[in-house]
Amino acid sequence: MAPNTQLKAKDESLPLAMKKCTDCCSSEEQMLIGDEHKRYDATVVDESTSRLVDSADTSDEPVPLKVRTTFYQDAITFAEGTLPSSIVIALAIGITCGIVAYVYYQVLDYLLNYIWKVLPSKYIANQWPEQFHGFENVQHVIPMVFASMFTILSGASLGPEAPLVAICAATAGYISIHIFHQKDRNIIRKHTFMGMAGALSAFFGVPLGGSLFALEVPHRTGLEHFEHIIEVVFAGEVCLAVFRSLARLPMEAIWRNENTPTMLDADASSIFLGGGIGLLGAGVAYLWMKFHWRLMKVFDNLGLLDKENTYAVRRVLLGAVGVVSIAMFLPQTMFWGEWEFPVLATLSPASDLPHVWPTKGLIGFEMDTCMKCFIVGIGKLIAISFTVAGGYRGGFIFPFLTAGSAFGRALCFVFSDLSPLISTLCFAAGINVAITRTALATPLILCFLSGELFALPAVLAASLVSLLSTAYVPFIKPQATRSDIEFSLHYKQNYNQRISESIQKLEF
Repeated sequence: MAPNTQLKAKDESLPLAMKKCTDCCSSEEQMLIGDEHKRYDATVVDESTSRLVDSADTSDEPVPLKVRTTFYQDAITFAEGTLPSSIVIALAIGITCGIVAYVYYQVLDYLLNYIWKVLPSKYIANQWPEQFHGFENVQHVIPMVFASMFTILSGASLGPEAPLVAICAATAGYISIHIFHQKDRNIIRKHTFMGMAGALSAFFGVPLGGSLFALEVPHRTGLEHFEHIIEVVFAGEVCLAVFRSLARLPMEAIWRNENTPTMLDADASSIFLGGGIGLLGAGVAYLWMKFHWRLMKVFDNLGLLDKENTYAVRRVLLGAVGVVSIAMFLPQTMFWGEWEFPVLATLSPASDLPHVWPTKGLIGFEMDTCMKCFIVGIGKLIAISFTVAGGYRGGFIFPFLTAGSAFGRALCFVFSDLSPLISTLCFAAGINVAITRTALATPLILCFLSGELFALPAVLAASLVSLLSTAYVPFIKPQATRSDIEFSLHYKQNYNQRISESIQKLEF
């Protein structure tokens, strides 16, 4: 190959197998990078790689992508994919996404307080007694902001985590392509992961858990983009620092409650117990999947899921009927659950619900028996399904965790000696991991937000059992096995020969 020659997926001179090998339009990459990356053909060997191949010897030893020569030389050349380049871009993405997350959070917090606190108290509460009434491409960013705000402010069972991830991922992709002029597909994907990790780290307040979640969620059986871990976690940490500094929010256990004693130690039996509860959570998640697919079939039979979205208003209204009908009787099912989780997990009165007005609903429902806790868990899952089927935009991480906390408390009524902490956290992990496939991130997030370090072994066991027991029933369809590992880890000295061998294998 001549110097500075690039192999591209759309080059008609390449054999068919090579086009398949470098096709950049798989479902996985469309989910991660969006339409923006299609402007760039999948570059197998970029210019800097070609120079490396031509100037190097013919040794068969791999040349690391991240550390090519010396730190100084890589910094001067700003070679694509090297550590100096990754650090600078991670800082840019982390700072930008931190500011984006702050703006989104401030607007959301103001509107939530105004709509559900100020307006009712100012114009409604004096006239209506509370007990009687109830109530990824950059071009996608603005619609996503408004759609997700509408979903969250309406009290539907989806949260801001997924919209914030999409917004920051699109922002990171734009920075990578248009500001730093990156062209390699895997490098752009890494920077997109940085944006996702920054959003989740800022949202959860858990940099390691949020970053791992971003890396795990594209796949069905665990983290596969392992070569990006360090840079992605670094970007998540930067974004968290910027966001929390601007918002003046502490990093603390927001679910810790004086009514629930903290675990001071744990024994090996808690691991087996956690695994068993995780299996129950996986079973509940499986039944929910069956229900949700049937509900989507109903929406489809009604003609509400056409590709042109012709009947979007009817679809939204039908979804709203399901969500509001449940919320009128079970106010505990409203909103995404980040602040409702501790209310459910500690069986606190409905009056402690932070956003709902009126808090008692139509019948003054309280979670004080096993059956009532079970009903809240079922109601929350049905509300999630109607919210998703109705075409609302948002994330279902916290909604599933909240449903799990209700089921966990129901389990404590059956087994009086069962620790409420273990039961609620493990059940929440079992449901969430079965849906999102994030067995490493979920335990870190749950244990950090609850401030329960010694619950981690049990919650991890619940997550792993849930992941393995639902391996053949994935819910998120775009999740896929990675197919580009051979071309992503290293630049080989005899790269041309290895590409030819790969082509021959594919053709065979």
